Amino acid sequence: MFSNRYYLDGGTPADSAHWTTLSDAVVTAEKAIYPSSGFTLTITGTTGFAAGSDVPVFTKAYTTAGTLAIGSFMATPGDCAALVRYATSARTSKNHPIYLFNYYHGVLHQSALSADLVASTQLTAYQTYAAAWVAGFSDGTNTLKRTGPNGHLALGYTVSTMVHHRDFPGG
Repeated sequence: MFSNRYYLDGGTPADSAHWTTLSDAVVTAEKAIYPSSGFTLTITGTTGFAAGSDVPVFTKAYTTAGTLAIGSFMATPGDCAALVRYATSARTSKNHPIYLFNYYHGVLHQSALSADLVASTQLTAYQTYAAAWVAGFSDGTNTLKRTGPNGHLALGYTVSTMVHHRDFPGG
């Protein structure tokens, strides 16, 4: 089991109907990056928080399976992930760029001879999904875009062509 977390700008959805619209749009877009057969991944729910709060203001259960046709591509081990890096205009105090990252499990690789490369079809799906976050998802009133926890807005993205492994701190 794994989860994905996104910080958003553009306002907080006004009510449950707006949260549902936003949630459904994100789930519809995200299911396209996960395989539809072999090792099917299922999105089981979303949780929404108002800015600055640790108390959920919205939850919705799903049983939405991935829709990406895997063709002849092969599954990677469960600890492997695809990496999406989002560029921001923010800089550190030492003038280094600040990036936002997402890791996605359920990654496929090209073939036994190129097991380090993300499957081309899935790479395209990740690029489409990342572009959707930069453009923003609508809650029916507001367009909410990907930001970091400090409010740095995602302006562009790069999807790594290599299969990665996410190391969790303290693990």
